[in-house]
Amino acid sequence: MSSSHSDVGSLSPKLAALLRTQLFGDDHATRYFLTVVRRGGFSMAARSLGLRYSTLRNEITRLEEHLDMRLFHSTNGRAKLTLEGEQLFQLSEKLLDENATTAMYGEQSDLVLSIPTLVLEGFLYRELISILRENSGLKVSLVDDAPEMQETADLVIWLQEPRDGNELRRKLTQPRQLSTLSFSPYVTERMTRGRAVPAGLEDMEHFMTVQYDGYESFSCFGEWNDFIAQRRHSAIHVDSPQAQWQMIRWANCIGLLPDKSAYLNSGVRRLPAFLDTALELDVWSGLNTRSAHIPDARMIAKRVSRVFRSQ
Repeated sequence: MSSSHSDVGSLSPKLAALLRTQLFGDDHATRYFLTVVRRGGFSMAARSLGLRYSTLRNEITRLEEHLDMRLFHSTNGRAKLTLEGEQLFQLSEKLLDENATTAMYGEQSDLVLSIPTLVLEGFLYRELISILRENSGLKVSLVDDAPEMQETADLVIWLQEPRDGNELRRKLTQPRQLSTLSFSPYVTERMTRGRAVPAGLEDMEHFMTVQYDGYESFSCFGEWNDFIAQRRHSAIHVDSPQAQWQMIRWANCIGLLPDKSAYLNSGVRRLPAFLDTALELDVWSGLNTRSAHIPDARMIAKRVSRVFRSQ
């Protein structure tokens, strides 16, 4: 490989034309090179491109050999541009106009994700943040699971009672069950120190309870919902899972949380099972028919599925 140390502006028109023909005539090579630069390294770039780390490294090595110049060197495990790599990058900024960039990367998808608040807050926030950090060009709108939102969403995630039919499974492409969530009563750990915990609903008289109103739409929560409805005092109703968790954590309330959710990392303890019926909901996902061909929509659906498989 050559080792030119000339300034960026000293690239000859002939060399610039050669690079434009050899590099920018190859959309894949251009995209790989620019993504490594803009993502700050091979690992982040590989995740962004949906490639294996080794595959991306091999592609860049092949590009360096084709151009006969070294583009990157490693410093403390991070990919840094060589002088020639810096020349090439700055040249790319001049040569690639907006239309060429759009042609190379494709039109960015404006994706709408319909996710129940219970699932978003309890299981998917961290993963969605990772997706957006790795794919900063994405345009994503998060909406709730209201029927009118589900109708227009690209990716729909919904909750349904086990063995229950759902019209969404017939409307959407690639519907799949991701998980079955079980729910239990939880209380903050400090409430259990040195005092008896309730062993049944009859022992709940002197404990405050908190109820997320979203549970009231599921008949399988009937035993718990009836108990809350019949309480004459010490029952707080909230309209978000986050508010429910805050009341459990800081106001010493007892409430239902999905087992294995993110809420359970913050000092709460599951009470012994004292309900006669199991509290379970199935998590499903599906793509809108018009969105099934969009790579970004499929990628997010795959990442969401992986979160639940890892539980």
